[in-house]
Amino acid sequence: MTLIIERPTPCRVVLKATVAADVVSGEKQKVLNSVARSASIPGFRPGKAPRALVERRFGDTVREELEERLIRRTWQEGQEQESLRPAGALSVKETRWEEDGSFSVECEFEVYPAVTLPDLETFTPPEFEVEPTVEEVDQALDQLRQRQSQWEPLEAGTVEEGLLVEAAVAGEFPEGGGEPFQQERVLFVPGKGEVPPELEAAVLGHSVGEVVTAERVAGENEPEEVRGKKVSYTLNINGLRRRVVPELDDEFAASLGLEGGLEALREQVRSRVRLEKLQMRRQAWQRALTDYLGQGETLDLPDQVVEEETRRDLISFAESLARRGVDPNNPELDWKRLEGEARSQVEDRLRRELLLEAAAAELNIVIDEVDVDAEIEKEAQRSGVPFAELKGNLRKQHGLERIRGILQRSRVVEYFLGPHEREE
Repeated sequence: MTLIIERPTPCRVVLKATVAADVVSGEKQKVLNSVARSASIPGFRPGKAPRALVERRFGDTVREELEERLIRRTWQEGQEQESLRPAGALSVKETRWEEDGSFSVECEFEVYPAVTLPDLETFTPPEFEVEPTVEEVDQALDQLRQRQSQWEPLEAGTVEEGLLVEAAVAGEFPEGGGEPFQQERVLFVPGKGEVPPELEAAVLGHSVGEVVTAERVAGENEPEEVRGKKVSYTLNINGLRRRVVPELDDEFAASLGLEGGLEALREQVRSRVRLEKLQMRRQAWQRALTDYLGQGETLDLPDQVVEEETRRDLISFAESLARRGVDPNNPELDWKRLEGEARSQVEDRLRRELLLEAAAAELNIVIDEVDVDAEIEKEAQRSGVPFAELKGNLRKQHGLERIRGILQRSRVVEYFLGPHEREE
């Protein structure tokens, strides 16, 4: 086989090949034998019909299967010759049957980039203090108090920033463009940006029972039919509440079901903060590891893989919005910006995965079937799904290789970071 390999970009390969006539003839006999074994030809037992007759009767089938075999053989030899790792399907640009019986083909496909690693034994993770400071513990305690706070009604007073306002809101478009609307119960805290600033300004300084008005112009992120239109609001202030934060004392600790008072609560929070910092350190160390493996260089990535992963992440994000009751088609969602952010995150993730996979190959870290089955068994127990059913579903969705990759990358991280974590 005459094989020419071109690399127009680091992640795109063009194969130009000519398969010699004798090789084509050999492959053709294999195809004829295969077709003959299953062909039904009157007067002949299966597999016994003359090959010339089989070819005449099933010429199109033979030619299609032969061409597929030759293309597959070309692709395989191209991968082996250049140690290529395909990142997508093969795209056939041209095929040609030559007069001398040979076969020519031109095709292209994307590949993952080659990775050159530094000395793997010289990586040292950066310093990262995990013992919580007094300030960090105090901040965590304050956040805990804030989460345990309650909104208590105010019998008197005027609206100010930080109070919770309950209002009935009605609106209309005096210049046309939209339908009147009304909401009987709107809750917002002035100063938090939860409603348009014109509505916040309208209620400040007013008391429960008062009626105020406001106007604004609909912005660019709102439905097209109302953009630039004036909106008039009427707000009935129906209630005010003040946020009451519990004192940090023994009584507060007891309200959380903790014995030992404030000191026991402080120690519990300190332990939790330390655990969080350990997790943060591991994340920081893992990023430092992949930065070290990448030597500060940016790996090129196959466009098709990046696009597919970005689309998958965006679909997952849209589904999560829908589950939370948010309309993914809401005009306030800037999907162009979100797509750009998602693509950037996908590219970062893929580069780091490629570096860890290259390190796994260098270190000869292999994940076998037993490792994969053990991980599936854990998930089966967590989800309450039978092992065989879960594994079958994962196989259909190409999930087994995903699990294998996750485990392999995790082993690489453990190889580098484990000894440093165990020094404590």
